Amino acid sequence: MSDLSLPPALAVLLMAFMPCFQARSVVVFQWLVVGWIQCQGRRTLTGVALASGAVGEHHISVFHRFFSRASWTLDALGQVLFRLAVQWVPSDQPLVVLGDDTLARKGGKSIALASMHHDPLLSSAHTPFASFGHVWVVLAVWVLLPFGSGRGFALPVLVRLYVGTKRGGERQRAGRRQGRAGPRLKAARTAHAERRQVTKPELLREMVALLAQWAGERTVYLAVDSAYAARTVLEDRPANVHVISRLRLDAALYAPPPPRHPGQKGRPRRRGDRLPALSQRIARCRRWTTLPLVLYGRAVSPRTFTLEALWYGALREQQVRIVVVRDPSRRRRDEAFFCTDLDRDAPFILQTYSRRWTLEVTFHDVKQHLGFGQAQNQTARAVARTAPFAGLVYSLVLLWAAAHLQQGGTLTWIVRPWYRTKTAVAFPDLLMALRQELWRTRFSAPPVPARLPQNPAPVPHHSQPRAA
Repeated sequence: MSDLSLPPALAVLLMAFMPCFQARSVVVFQWLVVGWIQCQGRRTLTGVALASGAVGEHHISVFHRFFSRASWTLDALGQVLFRLAVQWVPSDQPLVVLGDDTLARKGGKSIALASMHHDPLLSSAHTPFASFGHVWVVLAVWVLLPFGSGRGFALPVLVRLYVGTKRGGERQRAGRRQGRAGPRLKAARTAHAERRQVTKPELLREMVALLAQWAGERTVYLAVDSAYAARTVLEDRPANVHVISRLRLDAALYAPPPPRHPGQKGRPRRRGDRLPALSQRIARCRRWTTLPLVLYGRAVSPRTFTLEALWYGALREQQVRIVVVRDPSRRRRDEAFFCTDLDRDAPFILQTYSRRWTLEVTFHDVKQHLGFGQAQNQTARAVARTAPFAGLVYSLVLLWAAAHLQQGGTLTWIVRPWYRTKTAVAFPDLLMALRQELWRTRFSAPPVPARLPQNPAPVPHHSQPRAA
Protein backbone atom coordinates (compact mmCIF):
# COMPACT_ATOMS: atom_id res chain seq x y z
CA MET A 1 0.00 0.00 0.00
CA SER A 2 1.25 3.49 -0.74
CA ASP A 3 1.65 6.41 1.64
CA LEU A 4 -1.37 8.13 0.10
CA SER A 5 -3.85 9.45 2.68
CA LEU A 6 -7.48 9.20 1.57
CA PRO A 7 -10.80 10.14 3.16
CA PRO A 8 -12.53 7.05 4.60
CA ALA A 9 -15.46 7.10 2.17
CA LEU A 10 -13.19 7.47 -0.86
CA ALA A 11 -10.80 4.78 0.42
CA VAL A 12 -13.68 2.30 0.63
CA LEU A 13 -14.71 3.06 -2.94
CA LEU A 14 -11.19 2.64 -4.30
CA MET A 15 -10.71 -0.61 -2.40
CA ALA A 16 -13.59 -2.10 -4.40
CA PHE A 17 -11.49 -1.75 -7.58
CA MET A 18 -8.46 -3.63 -6.25
CA PRO A 19 -9.37 -6.99 -7.94
CA CYS A 20 -9.26 -5.21 -11.33
CA PHE A 21 -5.53 -4.46 -11.15
CA GLN A 22 -2.24 -6.09 -10.40
CA ALA A 23 -0.46 -5.19 -7.16
CA ARG A 24 1.74 -2.54 -8.75
CA SER A 25 -1.09 -0.94 -10.70
CA VAL A 26 -3.37 -0.47 -7.68
CA VAL A 27 -1.14 2.24 -6.21
CA VAL A 28 -0.88 4.03 -9.55
CA PHE A 29 -4.65 3.86 -9.93
CA GLN A 30 -5.14 5.57 -6.57
CA TRP A 31 -2.63 8.30 -7.39
CA LEU A 32 -4.32 8.91 -10.75
CA VAL A 33 -7.77 9.26 -9.18
CA VAL A 34 -6.44 11.75 -6.62
CA GLY A 35 -4.51 13.65 -9.27
CA TRP A 36 -7.51 13.79 -11.58
CA ILE A 37 -9.59 15.28 -8.77
CA GLN A 38 -7.00 17.82 -7.65
CA CYS A 39 -5.78 18.92 -11.09
CA GLN A 40 -6.78 22.52 -11.81
CA GLY A 41 -5.64 22.86 -15.41
CA ARG A 42 -5.73 20.61 -18.45
CA ARG A 43 -5.98 16.90 -17.65
CA THR A 44 -2.83 15.78 -19.40
CA LEU A 45 -1.13 12.80 -17.77
CA THR A 46 1.79 14.98 -16.75
CA GLY A 47 -0.55 17.53 -15.17
CA VAL A 48 -2.47 14.80 -13.34
CA ALA A 49 0.75 13.28 -12.02
CA LEU A 50 1.94 16.67 -10.76
CA ALA A 51 -1.41 17.39 -9.09
CA SER A 52 -1.38 14.02 -7.31
CA GLY A 53 1.91 14.79 -5.58
CA ALA A 54 3.39 11.42 -6.57
CA VAL A 55 6.15 12.66 -8.85
CA GLY A 56 8.70 12.08 -6.10
CA GLU A 57 7.21 8.65 -5.36
CA HIS A 58 7.03 7.28 -8.89
CA HIS A 59 8.65 8.03 -12.22
CA ILE A 60 6.49 9.91 -14.70
CA SER A 61 6.62 6.98 -17.14
CA VAL A 62 4.70 4.84 -14.64
CA PHE A 63 1.55 6.90 -15.23
CA HIS A 64 1.88 6.64 -19.00
CA ARG A 65 2.44 2.88 -18.87
CA PHE A 66 -0.69 2.51 -16.74
CA PHE A 67 -2.81 3.44 -19.76
CA SER A 68 -0.66 2.03 -22.56
CA ARG A 69 0.60 -1.31 -21.17
CA ALA A 70 -0.91 -2.25 -17.80
CA SER A 71 -3.16 -5.32 -17.61
CA TRP A 72 -6.66 -4.04 -16.83
CA THR A 73 -9.89 -3.57 -18.74
CA LEU A 74 -12.55 -0.88 -18.77
CA ASP A 75 -15.33 -3.45 -18.59
CA ALA A 76 -13.98 -4.79 -15.28
CA LEU A 77 -13.98 -1.26 -13.85
CA GLY A 78 -17.48 -0.73 -15.23
CA GLN A 79 -18.77 -3.86 -13.51
CA VAL A 80 -17.46 -2.70 -10.13
CA LEU A 81 -18.88 0.77 -10.72
CA PHE A 82 -22.23 -0.74 -11.70
CA ARG A 83 -22.41 -2.66 -8.43
CA LEU A 84 -21.60 0.47 -6.46
CA ALA A 85 -24.25 2.49 -8.32
CA VAL A 86 -27.00 -0.14 -8.06
CA GLN A 87 -26.75 0.01 -4.27
CA TRP A 88 -28.53 3.37 -4.47
CA VAL A 89 -31.45 1.95 -6.49
CA PRO A 90 -34.13 0.17 -4.41
CA SER A 91 -34.44 -3.50 -5.24
CA ASP A 92 -38.16 -3.18 -5.98
CA GLN A 93 -37.59 -0.58 -8.69
CA PRO A 94 -36.35 -1.20 -12.25
CA LEU A 95 -32.99 0.02 -13.46
CA VAL A 96 -32.94 2.97 -15.85
CA VAL A 97 -29.91 3.17 -18.12
CA LEU A 98 -29.16 5.93 -20.61
CA GLY A 99 -27.27 5.64 -23.88
CA ASP A 100 -25.83 8.34 -26.11
CA ASP A 101 -22.58 9.45 -27.75
CA THR A 102 -20.40 12.54 -27.48
CA LEU A 103 -17.62 14.05 -29.56
CA ALA A 104 -14.20 14.99 -28.18
CA ARG A 105 -12.39 17.20 -30.68
CA LYS A 106 -8.68 16.50 -31.08
CA GLY A 107 -5.74 18.34 -32.59
CA GLY A 108 -2.79 16.45 -34.00
CA LYS A 109 -2.66 14.05 -36.91
CA SER A 110 -0.64 11.49 -34.92
CA ILE A 111 -3.51 10.82 -32.51
CA ALA A 112 -4.50 7.18 -32.88
CA LEU A 113 -8.05 6.12 -33.79
CA ALA A 114 -9.16 9.71 -34.50
CA SER A 115 -11.33 10.37 -37.54
CA MET A 116 -13.75 12.87 -39.03
CA HIS A 117 -17.18 13.02 -37.39
CA HIS A 118 -20.31 15.11 -37.68
CA ASP A 119 -20.14 17.95 -35.17
CA PRO A 120 -23.65 18.69 -33.87
CA LEU A 121 -22.57 21.82 -31.96
CA LEU A 122 -20.96 23.54 -34.94
CA SER A 123 -23.50 22.37 -37.53
CA SER A 124 -26.76 24.04 -38.39
CA ALA A 125 -29.91 22.83 -40.07
CA HIS A 126 -28.59 23.92 -43.47
CA THR A 127 -24.80 23.67 -43.06
CA PRO A 128 -23.31 20.43 -41.72
CA PHE A 129 -19.85 20.58 -40.18
CA ALA A 130 -17.34 17.83 -39.40
CA SER A 131 -14.58 17.81 -36.79
CA PHE A 132 -11.52 15.64 -36.25
CA GLY A 133 -11.59 13.72 -33.00
CA HIS A 134 -13.01 10.79 -31.05
CA VAL A 135 -16.64 9.81 -30.63
CA TRP A 136 -17.47 7.91 -27.45
CA VAL A 137 -20.63 5.82 -27.05
CA VAL A 138 -21.56 5.88 -23.36
CA LEU A 139 -23.96 3.75 -21.31
CA ALA A 140 -24.83 5.25 -17.92
CA VAL A 141 -26.96 4.21 -14.96
CA TRP A 142 -29.49 6.72 -13.65
CA VAL A 143 -29.46 6.91 -9.85
CA LEU A 144 -31.22 9.14 -7.35
CA LEU A 145 -28.58 10.26 -4.83
CA PRO A 146 -29.32 12.04 -1.51
CA PHE A 147 -28.63 15.46 -2.99
CA GLY A 148 -29.58 17.34 -6.13
CA SER A 149 -33.24 17.97 -5.21
CA GLY A 150 -34.41 14.71 -6.77
CA ARG A 151 -33.18 15.30 -10.31
CA GLY A 152 -30.93 12.22 -10.39
CA PHE A 153 -27.53 11.67 -11.94
CA ALA A 154 -26.18 9.62 -14.83
CA LEU A 155 -23.13 7.55 -13.81
CA PRO A 156 -21.14 6.30 -16.84
CA VAL A 157 -20.33 2.61 -16.43
CA LEU A 158 -19.47 1.43 -19.97
CA VAL A 159 -17.74 3.34 -22.77
CA ARG A 160 -16.86 2.34 -26.33
CA LEU A 161 -14.84 4.27 -28.92
CA TYR A 162 -16.46 4.67 -32.31
CA VAL A 163 -14.01 5.02 -35.19
CA GLY A 164 -15.29 6.52 -38.41
CA THR A 165 -14.41 5.36 -41.88
CA LYS A 166 -12.69 8.61 -42.90
CA ARG A 167 -9.36 9.21 -41.21
CA GLY A 168 -8.85 12.85 -42.27
CA GLY A 169 -6.95 15.41 -40.23
CA GLU A 170 -3.74 15.01 -42.24
CA ARG A 171 -3.61 18.11 -44.38
CA GLN A 172 0.00 18.76 -45.35
CA ARG A 173 1.56 22.03 -44.37
CA ALA A 174 2.92 24.38 -46.99
CA GLY A 175 6.50 23.59 -47.93
CA ARG A 176 6.45 20.02 -46.57
CA ARG A 177 7.08 17.16 -48.92
CA GLN A 178 4.22 14.78 -49.61
CA GLY A 179 4.59 11.28 -48.23
CA ARG A 180 7.00 12.26 -45.47
CA ALA A 181 5.30 10.82 -42.38
CA GLY A 182 6.90 10.18 -39.04
CA PRO A 183 6.66 6.90 -37.14
CA ARG A 184 3.85 8.18 -34.93
CA LEU A 185 1.74 9.20 -37.90
CA LYS A 186 2.37 5.83 -39.55
CA ALA A 187 1.34 4.08 -36.36
CA ALA A 188 -1.86 6.14 -36.22
CA ARG A 189 -2.69 5.26 -39.83
CA THR A 190 -2.03 1.58 -39.17
CA ALA A 191 -4.22 1.54 -36.06
CA HIS A 192 -7.07 3.17 -37.99
CA ALA A 193 -6.76 0.72 -40.88
CA GLU A 194 -6.71 -2.32 -38.60
CA ARG A 195 -9.68 -1.17 -36.52
CA ARG A 196 -12.82 -3.20 -37.15
CA GLN A 197 -15.59 -0.93 -38.41
CA VAL A 198 -18.53 -1.11 -36.02
CA THR A 199 -21.54 1.19 -36.01
CA LYS A 200 -22.72 3.15 -32.98
CA PRO A 201 -25.90 1.08 -32.48
CA GLU A 202 -23.79 -2.10 -32.57
CA LEU A 203 -21.51 -0.71 -29.86
CA LEU A 204 -24.50 0.23 -27.73
CA ARG A 205 -26.08 -3.20 -28.19
CA GLU A 206 -22.83 -4.82 -27.04
CA MET A 207 -22.77 -2.73 -23.87
CA VAL A 208 -26.47 -3.30 -23.16
CA ALA A 209 -26.01 -7.06 -23.40
CA LEU A 210 -23.11 -6.89 -20.95
CA LEU A 211 -25.03 -4.72 -18.48
CA ALA A 212 -28.08 -6.99 -18.71
CA GLN A 213 -25.92 -9.88 -17.49
CA TRP A 214 -24.76 -7.82 -14.52
CA ALA A 215 -28.36 -6.85 -13.70
CA GLY A 216 -29.42 -10.48 -13.35
CA GLU A 217 -33.19 -10.76 -12.99
CA ARG A 218 -33.81 -7.03 -12.58
CA THR A 219 -35.70 -5.26 -15.35
CA VAL A 220 -33.70 -2.67 -17.30
CA TYR A 221 -35.23 0.25 -19.20
CA LEU A 222 -32.95 1.76 -21.82
CA ALA A 223 -33.67 5.39 -22.72
CA VAL A 224 -32.00 6.46 -25.97
CA ASP A 225 -32.39 9.05 -28.67
CA SER A 226 -34.05 8.26 -31.98
CA ALA A 227 -30.64 7.65 -33.59
CA TYR A 228 -30.34 4.43 -31.55
CA ALA A 229 -33.98 3.37 -31.89
CA ALA A 230 -33.14 0.99 -34.71
CA ARG A 231 -33.47 -2.71 -35.41
CA THR A 232 -29.89 -3.27 -34.25
CA VAL A 233 -30.81 -2.26 -30.69
CA LEU A 234 -34.48 -3.27 -30.53
CA GLU A 235 -34.35 -6.77 -31.95
CA ASP A 236 -32.53 -9.68 -30.28
CA ARG A 237 -32.02 -7.65 -27.11
CA PRO A 238 -31.84 -9.40 -23.71
CA ALA A 239 -35.13 -10.55 -22.24
CA ASN A 240 -34.92 -8.21 -19.24
CA VAL A 241 -34.28 -5.07 -21.33
CA HIS A 242 -36.96 -2.70 -22.63
CA VAL A 243 -36.33 0.36 -24.81
CA ILE A 244 -37.89 3.81 -24.52
CA SER A 245 -37.21 6.35 -27.25
CA ARG A 246 -38.68 8.93 -29.60
CA LEU A 247 -40.80 7.98 -32.60
CA ARG A 248 -41.19 9.86 -35.86
CA LEU A 249 -44.68 11.05 -36.68
CA ASP A 250 -44.39 9.59 -40.19
CA ALA A 251 -43.25 6.14 -39.02
CA ALA A 252 -44.82 3.21 -40.84
CA LEU A 253 -47.14 1.50 -38.33
CA TYR A 254 -49.07 -1.71 -38.88
CA ALA A 255 -51.73 -3.72 -37.15
CA PRO A 256 -50.71 -7.10 -35.69
CA PRO A 257 -50.93 -10.05 -38.10
CA PRO A 258 -54.41 -11.63 -38.24
CA PRO A 259 -54.87 -15.18 -36.90
CA ARG A 260 -54.64 -18.02 -39.39
CA HIS A 261 -57.75 -19.90 -40.40
CA PRO A 262 -57.91 -23.70 -40.17
CA GLY A 263 -56.42 -25.21 -43.30
CA GLN A 264 -55.08 -21.89 -44.57
CA LYS A 265 -52.11 -22.33 -46.89
CA GLY A 266 -49.10 -20.15 -47.51
CA ARG A 267 -46.56 -18.43 -45.33
CA PRO A 268 -47.99 -16.85 -42.17
CA ARG A 269 -48.34 -13.09 -42.30
CA ARG A 270 -45.87 -11.14 -40.17
CA ARG A 271 -47.83 -7.88 -40.13
CA GLY A 272 -51.37 -6.72 -40.59
CA ASP A 273 -52.80 -3.80 -42.53
CA ARG A 274 -51.03 -0.46 -42.71
CA LEU A 275 -52.31 2.00 -40.11
CA PRO A 276 -52.72 5.73 -40.68
CA ALA A 277 -49.66 7.81 -39.86
CA LEU A 278 -49.44 9.44 -36.45
CA SER A 279 -49.77 12.88 -38.02
CA GLN A 280 -53.13 11.87 -39.50
CA ARG A 281 -54.33 10.35 -36.24
CA ILE A 282 -53.34 13.48 -34.37
CA ALA A 283 -55.37 15.62 -36.75
CA ARG A 284 -58.45 13.45 -36.20
CA CYS A 285 -58.02 12.96 -32.45
CA ARG A 286 -60.66 14.77 -30.35
CA ARG A 287 -60.09 13.13 -26.97
CA TRP A 288 -56.87 14.05 -25.21
CA THR A 289 -55.88 13.17 -21.65
CA THR A 290 -54.27 15.85 -19.49
CA LEU A 291 -51.41 14.46 -17.35
CA PRO A 292 -49.87 16.55 -14.56
CA LEU A 293 -46.18 15.57 -14.56
CA VAL A 294 -42.77 16.82 -13.50
CA LEU A 295 -40.50 16.74 -16.56
CA TYR A 296 -37.00 18.20 -16.64
CA GLY A 297 -37.52 19.69 -13.20
CA ARG A 298 -40.69 21.61 -14.13
CA ALA A 299 -44.34 20.92 -13.42
CA VAL A 300 -46.20 20.56 -16.72
CA SER A 301 -49.59 19.26 -17.84
CA PRO A 302 -49.29 17.95 -21.40
CA ARG A 303 -52.14 16.42 -23.36
CA THR A 304 -51.59 12.82 -24.43
CA PHE A 305 -53.21 9.82 -26.03
CA THR A 306 -51.80 6.29 -26.30
CA LEU A 307 -52.07 3.43 -28.75
CA GLU A 308 -50.41 0.15 -29.59
CA ALA A 309 -49.07 -0.74 -33.01
CA LEU A 310 -46.46 -2.80 -34.82
CA TRP A 311 -43.43 -0.75 -35.90
CA TYR A 312 -42.32 -3.30 -38.45
CA GLY A 313 -39.37 -1.30 -39.73
CA ALA A 314 -37.54 -1.56 -36.39
CA LEU A 315 -39.22 -4.34 -34.39
CA ARG A 316 -40.88 -7.08 -36.40
CA GLU A 317 -42.05 -9.49 -33.73
CA GLN A 318 -43.56 -7.25 -31.05
CA GLN A 319 -45.92 -4.33 -30.74
CA VAL A 320 -44.91 -1.12 -29.00
CA ARG A 321 -46.87 1.28 -26.82
CA ILE A 322 -46.91 4.77 -28.32
CA VAL A 323 -47.57 8.00 -26.42
CA VAL A 324 -48.37 11.14 -28.40
CA VAL A 325 -47.74 14.40 -26.54
CA ARG A 326 -49.16 17.84 -27.29
CA ASP A 327 -48.23 21.10 -25.63
CA PRO A 328 -51.42 22.87 -24.49
CA SER A 329 -49.90 26.25 -25.38
CA ARG A 330 -48.97 24.90 -28.85
CA ARG A 331 -45.51 26.46 -28.54
CA ARG A 332 -43.85 23.10 -29.14
CA ARG A 333 -44.49 20.62 -31.88
CA ASP A 334 -46.38 17.42 -31.25
CA GLU A 335 -44.09 14.55 -30.35
CA ALA A 336 -44.39 10.78 -30.01
CA PHE A 337 -42.56 8.30 -27.80
CA PHE A 338 -42.66 4.52 -27.65
CA CYS A 339 -41.88 1.76 -25.19
CA THR A 340 -41.40 -1.96 -25.85
CA ASP A 341 -43.09 -2.80 -22.52
CA LEU A 342 -46.84 -2.79 -23.15
CA ASP A 343 -47.62 -2.77 -19.42
CA ARG A 344 -46.18 0.69 -18.80
CA ASP A 345 -48.39 3.77 -18.81
CA ALA A 346 -47.80 7.18 -20.33
CA PRO A 347 -46.42 8.92 -17.18
CA PHE A 348 -43.73 6.28 -16.74
CA ILE A 349 -42.68 6.47 -20.40
CA LEU A 350 -42.44 10.25 -20.44
CA GLN A 351 -40.65 10.55 -17.10
CA THR A 352 -38.17 7.82 -17.98
CA TYR A 353 -37.33 9.41 -21.31
CA SER A 354 -36.87 12.82 -19.67
CA ARG A 355 -34.12 11.34 -17.50
CA ARG A 356 -31.99 11.00 -20.61
CA TRP A 357 -31.12 14.69 -20.25
CA THR A 358 -29.01 13.91 -17.18
CA LEU A 359 -26.54 12.16 -19.50
CA GLU A 360 -26.12 15.42 -21.41
CA VAL A 361 -25.35 17.10 -18.07
CA THR A 362 -22.76 14.38 -17.43
CA PHE A 363 -21.09 15.09 -20.77
CA HIS A 364 -20.93 18.78 -19.91
CA ASP A 365 -19.44 18.18 -16.46
CA VAL A 366 -16.79 15.66 -17.48
CA LYS A 367 -15.64 17.92 -20.31
CA GLN A 368 -15.68 21.23 -18.46
CA HIS A 369 -14.52 20.13 -14.99
CA LEU A 370 -12.65 16.82 -15.52
CA GLY A 371 -10.97 17.36 -18.88
CA PHE A 372 -12.65 14.55 -20.78
CA GLY A 373 -10.64 13.98 -23.95
CA GLN A 374 -7.90 16.50 -23.17
CA ALA A 375 -5.06 13.97 -22.83
CA GLN A 376 -3.00 13.76 -26.01
CA ASN A 377 -2.37 10.01 -26.12
CA GLN A 378 -0.93 8.72 -29.36
CA THR A 379 -1.19 4.93 -28.98
CA ALA A 380 -4.41 3.04 -29.62
CA ARG A 381 -4.56 1.33 -26.24
CA ALA A 382 -3.91 4.51 -24.29
CA VAL A 383 -6.47 6.44 -26.33
CA ALA A 384 -9.18 3.86 -25.59
CA ARG A 385 -8.49 4.05 -21.83
CA THR A 386 -7.60 7.60 -20.86
CA ALA A 387 -10.75 9.54 -21.78
CA PRO A 388 -13.13 7.01 -20.13
CA PHE A 389 -11.06 7.37 -16.96
CA ALA A 390 -12.55 10.86 -16.57
CA GLY A 391 -16.03 9.31 -16.54
CA LEU A 392 -14.89 6.91 -13.82
CA VAL A 393 -13.64 9.82 -11.71
CA TYR A 394 -16.96 11.62 -12.26
CA SER A 395 -18.88 8.65 -10.90
CA LEU A 396 -16.50 8.28 -7.96
CA VAL A 397 -17.01 11.92 -6.97
CA LEU A 398 -20.79 11.50 -6.91
CA LEU A 399 -20.65 8.19 -5.07
CA TRP A 400 -18.23 9.65 -2.53
CA ALA A 401 -20.59 12.56 -1.84
CA ALA A 402 -23.51 10.17 -1.34
CA ALA A 403 -21.51 7.90 0.99
CA HIS A 404 -20.13 10.91 2.86
CA LEU A 405 -23.64 12.17 3.59
CA GLN A 406 -24.82 8.70 4.53
CA GLN A 407 -22.04 8.44 7.12
CA GLY A 408 -23.13 11.69 8.78
CA GLY A 409 -20.80 14.10 6.98
CA THR A 410 -21.66 17.46 5.48
CA LEU A 411 -21.01 18.95 2.06
CA THR A 412 -19.71 22.51 2.13
CA TRP A 413 -19.02 24.70 -0.87
CA ILE A 414 -18.35 28.31 -1.65
CA VAL A 415 -21.52 30.39 -1.52
CA ARG A 416 -21.98 32.44 -4.68
CA PRO A 417 -24.23 35.42 -3.88
CA TRP A 418 -25.05 36.02 -7.53
CA TYR A 419 -26.92 32.67 -7.62
CA ARG A 420 -29.86 33.80 -5.48
CA THR A 421 -32.17 30.94 -6.45
CA LYS A 422 -29.63 28.13 -6.14
CA THR A 423 -31.19 25.30 -4.14
CA ALA A 424 -29.26 22.17 -5.23
CA VAL A 425 -25.61 21.30 -5.36
CA ALA A 426 -23.85 21.09 -8.70
CA PHE A 427 -20.94 18.91 -9.70
CA PRO A 428 -18.33 21.70 -9.22
CA ASP A 429 -19.54 22.03 -5.62
CA LEU A 430 -19.06 18.30 -5.01
CA LEU A 431 -15.65 18.37 -6.67
CA MET A 432 -14.51 21.25 -4.47
CA ALA A 433 -15.87 19.50 -1.35
CA LEU A 434 -13.87 16.37 -2.18
CA ARG A 435 -10.74 18.44 -2.78
CA GLN A 436 -11.13 20.08 0.60
CA GLU A 437 -11.58 16.68 2.21
CA LEU A 438 -8.42 15.39 0.50
CA TRP A 439 -6.43 18.38 1.71
CA ARG A 440 -7.81 18.03 5.22
CA THR A 441 -6.93 14.33 5.32
CA ARG A 442 -3.43 14.92 3.98
CA PHE A 443 -2.65 17.73 6.42
CA SER A 444 -3.95 15.77 9.41
CA ALA A 445 -2.07 12.59 8.51
CA PRO A 446 1.17 11.87 10.41
CA PRO A 447 4.32 12.96 8.60
CA VAL A 448 5.96 10.41 6.36
CA PRO A 449 9.72 10.00 6.76
CA ALA A 450 11.67 11.34 3.86
CA ARG A 451 12.92 8.76 1.44
CA LEU A 452 16.41 8.65 0.08
CA PRO A 453 16.68 9.43 -3.62
CA GLN A 454 16.81 6.36 -5.80
CA ASN A 455 19.88 7.59 -7.67
CA PRO A 456 21.98 9.60 -5.18
CA ALA A 457 24.30 12.15 -6.62
CA PRO A 458 27.93 10.94 -6.81
CA VAL A 459 30.24 12.28 -4.14
CA PRO A 460 33.12 14.22 -5.70
CA HIS A 461 36.59 12.95 -4.85
CA HIS A 462 38.92 15.82 -3.90
CA SER A 463 42.59 15.28 -3.68
CA GLN A 464 43.79 15.85 -0.12
CA PRO A 465 47.39 16.60 0.84
CA ARG A 466 49.23 13.73 2.43
CA ALA A 467 50.05 13.91 6.12
CA ALA A 468 53.60 14.82 6.86
